[in-house]
This record gives sequence, structure tokens and C-alpha cells, in this order.
Amino acid sequence: MAQHCRAPALFPRAPRPSLPPAAFAHLRRQVDALDAFWPRLDGCCRRPAPLPCARRAWTDVLNSFCDDEFGVKTRQFHCCRRHGAARRRCFTDATAAATAATHVTQVTEVTVWDVAHEPSFPPGEPTAANMDNICRLRGLRPGPRGLPGPRARFYTRLERDFGRCCDNGTGLACARAAWQKGLDRYCREEGAVKTGQHRCCQRGGGRARSRCFAAAAPHPAYDRELHNVSLARLGPAMLRTLCGPIRLLSKRRPVPELLEAVTSSCCALPPEEQSPCAEEQLSQSIDELCGSWRDPRGCCSRGGPERHRCFAERYLGGVPLAAAVPPPAPDHLQ
Repeated sequence: MAQHCRAPALFPRAPRPSLPPAAFAHLRRQVDALDAFWPRLDGCCRRPAPLPCARRAWTDVLNSFCDDEFGVKTRQFHCCRRHGAARRRCFTDATAAATAATHVTQVTEVTVWDVAHEPSFPPGEPTAANMDNICRLRGLRPGPRGLPGPRARFYTRLERDFGRCCDNGTGLACARAAWQKGLDRYCREEGAVKTGQHRCCQRGGGRARSRCFAAAAPHPAYDRELHNVSLARLGPAMLRTLCGPIRLLSKRRPVPELLEAVTSSCCALPPEEQSPCAEEQLSQSIDELCGSWRDPRGCCSRGGPERHRCFAERYLGGVPLAAAVPPPAPDHLQ
């Protein structure tokens, strides 16, 4: 990553291949993925910590590519049939094999995240109460990793439609129509195969089917990615969450500053070095903050371990966070 940011011209982009308009769609999807990746990689070079940004971009682009692969009936790229960390390891291995075949000797090892769940099915009906979560958590919800064909295609279409609804201001009416249309199409596709249909698809069409799916949704509020976490103990399990795609939902000082100090300094390190780095950065950042910040809860007036315990108790607990990688349970040894 350092080499790329110092001299991006040394990493030339391959020209777009000239493909017949009615064939080679699988190659077009691969080219589109590369076209999406390079601008994001270049943008990461402008970040204080380019490597975590680049890893997130790499993961996002691969997941979008696989979503596109499952949206068609042709054979998917073999790595897309895996999910979570296994999928990313597969792409890393495929990159190494392709690199060896072209006689390029240096291959960078890529650290992957364990996204621990698949999309919940069925998704809740869009309402005024959950519309905010539908839009703001869209980039953190898991893709259709390894789901059977009809469900994978349903989720791919639904998230794209949700994105359009959130971006163009049409909001709830648009999202509800996309949800209804998507489930109707899902039921038609399930009905075209001989496997058992979802029980709600057997309700016929109309409002009865919609009510059935809405009642069956395990996470109707679209809140599975929302968590309250403690940043006082930054062990490996918590850092897997913090170093993955996250969205901090609190602007209360000093949480944003301390979290940024930890993630920008430590997430690019090998996993075994992240926890010691995080503890050191947290302690150092607290001391630096106390030199310039008027602490309303009196923690900065204390010294040594007492100061840090005070921050842990009064500032670093119950931090609202949206995360693609679920944090450890509260009683987990982090």
C-alpha cells in the first residue's frame, strides 16, 4: 500500500477489454469491479491510515461483485460461493495464483474480517420507524453470502432498490414498494422450482402475504448491526469489530477522538500487535487529551491508573456503534 501511494503510476490500470455486446457478461462484471476498486484505493492514499481504508474498499468491492454474480443465472465465480472470511481467503489465494502465473513475485497477505452472519430472512416491512436504519446501515448489512439462488437474487435487488430510495429522497413509499415487489418476485422464483416454498409464499398474493412476511421478520427494526459497546478493554475480539466497517453513532467527547486514535494507529498492524497498540494508544491519547480538554467529569484531575479507570467508567462504556462485524458478548474475554 505504501508503494502504491508513493507512486501510483507504477501500478498501471489494464485497459478495458473490447467485448461483444451480447456475450462475456462475466468478464464485464470483473472489469466493473476493478473499475470500482481503483478510485477507492486512490482515495485511501489521502487518509491518515491508508491500509485499513484499502482493506475495507477491497472487501466492499468483492462483496458487490459477488452480489452481481448471484444476480444472474450463470455459474458464479468460485470464491463467491463461499462467505465471510472463507470468501476473502479464497480471493486472496486466487490473487496469489494469478500473480504467480504472470511471474510477479511479490504478493501481499491480506487480513480478513469474520462477518458472523447472513442476512436475516425475511426482512422487515419498511415503516416510518425503521426507515432511518434501512438507509444509514445499508453499507453494514451482510450481503447474500452463500444463500440459495432466489434469496440471493432477492437481497441483491432489494438492497439496490433501498439504495435508490434512500438517495433520491422518495423514502418510505419507494422502499415499501421495493420490498413488496421483491417478495412477490421471490415467491414466483421459488414457485418455479420443486423445493418447498416459504410458508408466506403459500398465502397467495396481496396483503395477506405481506402481513405474513412482516410478522415472520426476525429483525423488523433493521437494527441487528446496532450495538452498545465498551471501549475500555480493547482485546482482539473487540478490535475485529472496530477494525472492520463501522459507524460511530455518538459525537460525545472524548469518544470520537479516542476511537480515531486507536483505529488509525493500530488496525493496519498484524493481529497479534493490535491489542498492545490499542492499549498504548488509548492511554497516551487520554493523557494528551487531558492537556487541552476541560473534562466535565473530573477524570483529568486524577493521575496514573486512576485517571484511566475514571475514563473507562464515565466515558468509554455504552458507546453506540453500528458495525458489520458483531462485537463480543459483554461477558466475553476480549
